[in-house]
Amino acid sequence: MADTLEKWLNHTFSSGCETGQDYDAFQRAARADLRKQAKAAGYELHKFNPNHYEFSAVLRDTITGEFVYISISDVRYSRNEWYTHVLYRTMAHDKDWTGGYNQYCRWPELSQALERMRMRRCG
Repeated sequence: MADTLEKWLNHTFSSGCETGQDYDAFQRAARADLRKQAKAAGYELHKFNPNHYEFSAVLRDTITGEFVYISISDVRYSRNEWYTHVLYRTMAHDKDWTGGYNQYCRWPELSQALERMRMRRCG
């Protein structure tokens, strides 16, 4: 799944007061891949929050109804950190921006991380 994003590794993204076409294309691909990874782990994309050269999302567990927060850092800095250091954490509800403790994984490992999170929650 994440193979579609590997072409963006080591890419030098444009910069400016508006996102460039390269980032817009990256974000569309990342959103589509996030949907696929979430679905594979039993989650759905509840909300996608596009930001300026970064994004966050709220996923909803289709079994338990619980929420998870996902975020990547600004793609213009710390080259490839968006791929190697994806933040995810539990949420008490879909507007809980402080949530549980921060955890990190690589983008292609997100689906497995979500599955492990469900197992820890459900015991």
